[in-house]
Amino acid sequence: MPNKKIFKSKSGITANQLAQVMKYHLDSFNNEGVAINNATMHNTVLSDSDGPTPTTGSKQMYKGIMRWTIQQNGGQDKPWPNNWMDMSVEVLSKALV
Repeated sequence: MPNKKIFKSKSGITANQLAQVMKYHLDSFNNEGVAINNATMHNTVLSDSDGPTPTTGSKQMYKGIMRWTIQQNGGQDKPWPNNWMDMSVEVLSKALV
């Protein structure tokens, strides 16, 4: 299978780059037919009750993927806002970088 990395940076990830990764992965979890763009609210796509356990639902998997992406691209693993599920892609990406 070909490597489908969107980008790779050692100097840090930008909010725009993170938003692109967010949209890519939100689309993967999107079984509701929600339009995925910068205004997409995380709570319209992700859930903690769609996996076999609360820790393996799309919400936690997505958060883990984003944290890994930020760290692997030279960014800092900042605390996530408590209300991140109620945030849009654009707002959350800016809050995390």
